[in-house]
Amino acid sequence: MKKTLSSVLAVMLALAMLGMFAACGGGGGTTTEAPTTEDLFTTEPEIETTTEPEVTSDTEITDEPGTTTETPTGPSAPTDPNATDAPADKFAPPANLNTLGKAEQLAYFNLVANRVREERPGFTKQFSKIISDMKFTGVVSLVQGIIDNVVAGLTGAEDPKTYAKGTDNKGDFLSEITPFKLELGDVASISSSKSGDNWVMVVKIISEKNPAKPTGSANARAYSIASRQEVLDEITGFASVITADVNDSTLNYNSGTINLTINSKGQVISGDYKFLVDAIANNVSISILKTNVTARMTTTCKYYDFKW
Repeated sequence: MKKTLSSVLAVMLALAMLGMFAACGGGGGTTTEAPTTEDLFTTEPEIETTTEPEVTSDTEITDEPGTTTETPTGPSAPTDPNATDAPADKFAPPANLNTLGKAEQLAYFNLVANRVREERPGFTKQFSKIISDMKFTGVVSLVQGIIDNVVAGLTGAEDPKTYAKGTDNKGDFLSEITPFKLELGDVASISSSKSGDNWVMVVKIISEKNPAKPTGSANARAYSIASRQEVLDEITGFASVITADVNDSTLNYNSGTINLTINSKGQVISGDYKFLVDAIANNVSISILKTNVTARMTTTCKYYDFKW
């Protein structure tokens, strides 16, 4: 029984790696220069047209003979183009953000998310994971109570980590992919609402079965994830007691949501993401036993106390 429990624990630790891999950010990786955001969300300035001033007979006579200075009495003379109102800051949220289409809102969301990565303000982040509903079938299920106790010890929140403004923040925000760019097909829905002077944007990511990494999937572009192969590679690390069939294992990423609160200057002042992963591994061999394993893992990461 002791050997069996050790094997069970090994399986649980391997599956728990999923929660550990699904960490926010990608600090320490190389940062590439993000493409220009000018084309993502800009507002063309309005061009003010003026008419030629009307010349009247009212003229001012100077002391010098033969010269006169005309004083326009009609519309004001054209002003210097450089003195006109400058175009709005490209980062400032539009007044009608909540009525824009899905593509336009997503373009703005990507714009402000990349601004955090490019300008590197200081902030604090806190990552947490909860592993629940881990079940084993067969003889192993007899020790489910012990399994539940071990799982409880594998969950919880990490200590908050604070990044100073500038070089201390190595672009560690949202996905480890640089630059951050969600695509239209990645998003189930997007909405924006006012909260005082701020905007709150909520993006819901589509659900995916066995998403690829590092590219090619919505969830991988949204936040760091573990692929099915990574989890199974961890399991095979315990090959002396465990075998698992890669074709009989599934990771379902569900209910992924990203929230950003943005001020009137277009600066992110807080944010968070959350997603669920349902893991299923069938026909797992533990020594001489056969079992199926299921588990649900909830991953959350919060960002706050931004210092721009």
